[in-house]
Amino acid sequence: MFDRQAVHDIKAWYNSRRRQPLVVRGARQVGKSTAVALAAQALGVPLYAVDLEQHPTLERQFASFDVDRALFSLSAILGEPITPESKGILFLDEAQATPSAYACLRYFYENAPRLAVVLTGSLLGQVLENYPLSVPVGRVQHYFMGPVGFSEFLRALGDARLLNALDMTTAQTLDFIPDEIHEKLMGRARQYILVGGMPAAVQLAIDTDFDHRAISQCQSDIISACKADFSKYQSRLDGLRLQGFFEGVLAQVGKQFSHKLAHRIVNETDGDNRLLNSALTQFREAHLFHRVSHSSADGVPLGAAPRTRICKYLFVDVGLLLAAQGLPAQSVMSRPLDLAGGGALAEQFAGQLMLHSGPGYKPPELHYWHPPRTEAQAEVDFLLQQEGRVYPVEVKAGASGRLRSLHSYVLKKNAGLAVRIHSGRPGLETLRAKRGERQRDFRLLNLPFYMIDLLPRLLKELEEQMEQGEGDKTGVPA
Repeated sequence: MFDRQAVHDIKAWYNSRRRQPLVVRGARQVGKSTAVALAAQALGVPLYAVDLEQHPTLERQFASFDVDRALFSLSAILGEPITPESKGILFLDEAQATPSAYACLRYFYENAPRLAVVLTGSLLGQVLENYPLSVPVGRVQHYFMGPVGFSEFLRALGDARLLNALDMTTAQTLDFIPDEIHEKLMGRARQYILVGGMPAAVQLAIDTDFDHRAISQCQSDIISACKADFSKYQSRLDGLRLQGFFEGVLAQVGKQFSHKLAHRIVNETDGDNRLLNSALTQFREAHLFHRVSHSSADGVPLGAAPRTRICKYLFVDVGLLLAAQGLPAQSVMSRPLDLAGGGALAEQFAGQLMLHSGPGYKPPELHYWHPPRTEAQAEVDFLLQQEGRVYPVEVKAGASGRLRSLHSYVLKKNAGLAVRIHSGRPGLETLRAKRGERQRDFRLLNLPFYMIDLLPRLLKELEEQMEQGEGDKTGVPA
């Protein structure tokens, strides 16, 4: 199995002096369990792994909140002693089967602080909504794990030269990328869209030299496994109706989730808005869909007053989206991305990488913006918040395209820096936004899809340049 950033983060957590029990969150099959196992292996410490779905009777042990009792039961199951002084990692997997294990983490922290405890469960969020358990606030750390990122994808493929080219790129050397390297990286970006970031699909691509038939079968199996989980959801919704809601939302990825679209899904599933809202909550808790909420972008944090009724959705993974929508591989490899999937693949790709571009301890969050209904509609695909500033991000699947939405945003929010993600070469240019008598100069950071992982670093470098007097202040101030 290939290396992941999560492995290094878990190692850092283990070696931290202020270590608390760690809860690793993420969708099914994004590699949570593997990352914990690889971290223990790299640290050279024992891994005491227990699949709680296979031992439902442990619920009563954890519910007693007696750490010694719980450790005795776990030791008996594993056949080796685990004590509060043990130096390995106690790994409680599939914790949705034993929700009291989550509440018991508080007592592991208080009564066994030297024992490293990791808990995971892809459906844990749904289960906790149905159980009146105390939340161990301040006694646990959360880590949010997404699919394999593009840089991780290159590392898994052994593309050291391409990785080094990206690592060497700075805000000052953006346009130094040779055409040959740009074309190779764009080729890898298209392969990433085909494969996606689910570790099993990535490993299969490596093992089969990108056998698209085998990869597609793997992706279909992962989607089927996610659907099989519907029967485990604790709700009034039956699995068949949940599957109908799932298919309906999947078809609307990247589009504004309007009342009209919701009404259409409800009619096609013989449900109602209340049931659809319940299903959406469960999908989000399972990390299958991420809600991108509308924001007025009047300041930070963007999530302080989001308009959650105005939103759009991203799926967990672009490769799974491609497989679920049945788009052939040729539509990605031989045509512009804006013609493949109606542009939804490009927006999914960009949003997916941006969601997980920050540190793992921060919950993945994205917003978008459009002006009031009284004005011409010009949606900005994403808003990226970083260090007290907000940056508008427009995704253009091709190498060119109009930037009306960015111009509208720049004028209304007095922004000095915007981002365009596209298929063209990287670079920085100065543009002038105009509307009537109003105008404002702004800098546009053009990034090809393969540089999305670099976006936080490049924005920080540009801000530092401007603070040193090389340009006007950018972004929306706090």
